[in-house]
Amino acid sequence: MNILALDSSTEACSVALLTDQGVSERFEVIGRGHAEHLLPMINDLLDENDTALENIDLFAYGAGPGSFTGLRIGAAMMQGLALARECKLVAVSSLAALAFPQQGLVLSVIDARMDQVYFGLYLSGDNVPPELQGEVTVSSLEEIHLPEQASIIVTGTGWDRYKDEFCQMQTERRIITGIDSQFPHAADVARLALHESVQGKETDPAEALPQYVRNNVAKKMAER
Repeated sequence: MNILALDSSTEACSVALLTDQGVSERFEVIGRGHAEHLLPMINDLLDENDTALENIDLFAYGAGPGSFTGLRIGAAMMQGLALARECKLVAVSSLAALAFPQQGLVLSVIDARMDQVYFGLYLSGDNVPPELQGEVTVSSLEEIHLPEQASIIVTGTGWDRYKDEFCQMQTERRIITGIDSQFPHAADVARLALHESVQGKETDPAEALPQYVRNNVAKKMAER
């Protein structure tokens, strides 16, 4: 199976191609301008691997949570490509993609602005989809409740912004280890999409939607 994936949930922008030979990825931290970067990155990636959209069997995208604009662009782009190819889509949590490369109990956090973070606590390891502990939500750091006794890896843009605050959550029985400069990667979105596809969790392109989590995000952006 050939899977084309992207993630545009943060200031990073990445596309990946998964084939029987492995995974190729293009990744850039661009801040803004995902719409202008994604298609050229996809075309370059396909050329680099001597293939074309006609050879793609499944499309996948980082569905969020994250940047409202980035998520909307990414979902719409993959929706359009999947519709043109009459292929299925897989929506992958960008927080799960962050947790996937890690081993153990992982707190994936993406900066949500307004002194909040999107987060999910995962049990990750053995090259299988991370298992969500609880639910994905958005809140201030004060509202995050972590296990009293655990070793927790914190990864994502929320760690970079609130490193000191997360370190203050450490106790004698709760060990916090953070990883700097980590973003969701399309390569991990592709790998998770393969697992989801095997489980029959594909979706019709017409039903592809971002996972905003913050219901009033559009209103908040309009008020700025």
